[in-house]
Amino acid sequence: MVIRHFLCSVWLLVLLAAWEPTRGQDPARTFLATSFKISSAEVAQVDAGHVVVRTLGITDPREVATLGVVRIRVTPEFYAERLADIVTFKRDEAVLQIGTFSNPPAVTDVANLTLDDWDVRKLRDCRVNDCSVQLSADAIDRFKKDVDWQRPDAQSQANRLARQLLVEYVTRYRDMGTAASMQYADRSERIDVGREFASLVAADSETWQHFRDLREHLLHYPAAHSPETSDILYWSKERVSRRLVVSVTHLAISRMTHGPAAYAMASKQIYGAHYYDASLGLTVLVRDRSVSSPAMYLVYLNRSRVDIFDGMFGSLARRLVSSRARSVVSTQLGRLQRSMEHQFSGSG
Repeated sequence: MVIRHFLCSVWLLVLLAAWEPTRGQDPARTFLATSFKISSAEVAQVDAGHVVVRTLGITDPREVATLGVVRIRVTPEFYAERLADIVTFKRDEAVLQIGTFSNPPAVTDVANLTLDDWDVRKLRDCRVNDCSVQLSADAIDRFKKDVDWQRPDAQSQANRLARQLLVEYVTRYRDMGTAASMQYADRSERIDVGREFASLVAADSETWQHFRDLREHLLHYPAAHSPETSDILYWSKERVSRRLVVSVTHLAISRMTHGPAAYAMASKQIYGAHYYDASLGLTVLVRDRSVSSPAMYLVYLNRSRVDIFDGMFGSLARRLVSSRARSVVSTQLGRLQRSMEHQFSGSG
């Protein structure tokens, strides 16, 4: 009897020892480790208020992939609400113009959009397979035929046509989704934005397994629609390196109904005038329940394909761009941390 009691006690201690770490694990930090391979040392840095950024492996020689994580003392709901007002959220010295598309899109949505003078000069000489602005073959032909480049108001004509082309494109995308994605014809090698996007999703297939509804929503929009997901299509003109880049982005904000993540947001570029063949960003908000005051982890993953890595100096350019991407993500997340916490503290 004594021996049996002793053995039972030993087994109980063994079971408790095996169970205790699991019981003590924090769901948010476990999720960061399993979903994004964020180490305990990196979590410790983030918990201390720092931003952690690293470059990820690539699946295509044109890619730059960056992961960043920061802890922000706000609720996920507060962040998601601010993000939904994308025009205010993205207000920055690098963002010169920005606006959202209504449903259905209208020319008035892009009334404030103007092309950069450099773009207008280049559009004058644009030809299919030889253009300094990323456009479809149809759009290049329309700039050639519909703008009278000899008239003094040629720049105004080009601006009007650019607005009209974007509205037509976004209208098709709202109706057909990825099937309507543009095929860039500025070079002899065609770039299909839809195929590029699908390839970017596949490059992080393990991560996207945690956000399957959002993944399906993006790949099969508008046919696949989740009631927990809202869509915003917006345009912007932003300074990127030496160029002002006009782009159109599909932002999908999804409220998660199970698991540690409270929200997952994806930003899918469906058009970019320069540099980017495709770009996909994933932002995940994970509530930190280990503290009594509101706090969350923000994980940002961006995978982009850039068209400047060709030629003899392609590998050098990739290293420089990757380094620059880490710096930009670190700066932006740090700024976001300070801005959101300041706004949140003043919202009460």
